[in-house]
Amino acid sequence: MEQKQTSGRFEFLDALRGLAILGVLSTHCAWFSGGEFPGKSYAFAGLYGVQLFFVVSAFTIFLTLERGAARETALVRSFFIRRILRIAPMFWVGIVLYIVAPGREHYYEQFPPGPLHYALTASLAHGWHPLFFNNVVPGGWTIADEASFYLLAPLLFFIIKDWKKAVIFFGASLVIAWGAHEALRIATNHKWIFAQVPMDILQQFAGKWFPSQLPVFACGILAFFLVKNLPEQFHSPRHGLLLLATALGLIIAAVSLGAHGVFTEPVVFALGFLILVLALAVYPLPLIVNPAIRFLGRVSYSFYLLHFMFLDLELKFIQTHYPKVFSSPLFAYSVLMIVTLAIVTAVSWLTWKFIEQPFIQLGAGCARRLNASAHKMPVAQTGMNPAQP
Repeated sequence: MEQKQTSGRFEFLDALRGLAILGVLSTHCAWFSGGEFPGKSYAFAGLYGVQLFFVVSAFTIFLTLERGAARETALVRSFFIRRILRIAPMFWVGIVLYIVAPGREHYYEQFPPGPLHYALTASLAHGWHPLFFNNVVPGGWTIADEASFYLLAPLLFFIIKDWKKAVIFFGASLVIAWGAHEALRIATNHKWIFAQVPMDILQQFAGKWFPSQLPVFACGILAFFLVKNLPEQFHSPRHGLLLLATALGLIIAAVSLGAHGVFTEPVVFALGFLILVLALAVYPLPLIVNPAIRFLGRVSYSFYLLHFMFLDLELKFIQTHYPKVFSSPLFAYSVLMIVTLAIVTAVSWLTWKFIEQPFIQLGAGCARRLNASAHKMPVAQTGMNPAQP
């Protein structure tokens, strides 16, 4: 999931990532809590924290490309260098880790990964087959969708120049998602493809593969242009709180009502998150945009990849030594949330500092050298120069 340190008016992006990872953790803790408890539907709805990651990712990528276009000669090449070095190294650590670590067995245990699974996953191309997209690294389908969006992002950046075109793209993305879903349904029903894949896995794949998530990324692009064009006088606590109440109302309705008409549940949540982005851009409410949640957002990529392992270890330890914890599902949920949050945040800070950050800096250094080299060459030899009209 896209992660970038921000400053000044864009600090709210880290806070949104912090909320997203709390949502993802909430879902898994609710899943393993052992039964029903009051508010479980809302705790379990944290699974759509993934869509919040996607919305923030699209917003941040367009922000980064816009800033780069003003000063980088080799914008597209620089973008891909930074993206690869941003997400791949820690993901590769996850691939190696889950060869021996617990957590993966909750995903398609009946289909153990082979060399091709590992090769496609390591190349970030695992998101286009139902038996590959989630069985090497737990939750790895999200990284595959991110990588697919990265391939499109520069092209979309050159095409989508204002909020009106962003709205058109959102509408087009809904059509693409519907068309892709129907094509997949027809092909699988006729056993033209994926004939040996169980129906439950096919259904999960259909809801998670990149075409179905494209409208979610489109919401992030639209959010970018809406924030960019907000008049300065609109930035106020009053407007921010009004937008926040609207976002919460839509998200609560999504939990209660689910999909609505042409909008799937991920898209309904993404629309709520779009408004949430606007709300915090207008007024970074301290209850949400604070150092603790922003810190959690900065380490959220490592946290996402690691929490499956630690949650599984905690679950087995508590079930063995303190089984009475699960006599109350609500208590079990609370214990799992608190313990996992404490342990994984600490470990994630270490991997963020010693794995993620060095490669982020390496990517930035490579991009600087590439642009410096391209700047010295005649424009005719450098290809497209998006900084020029």
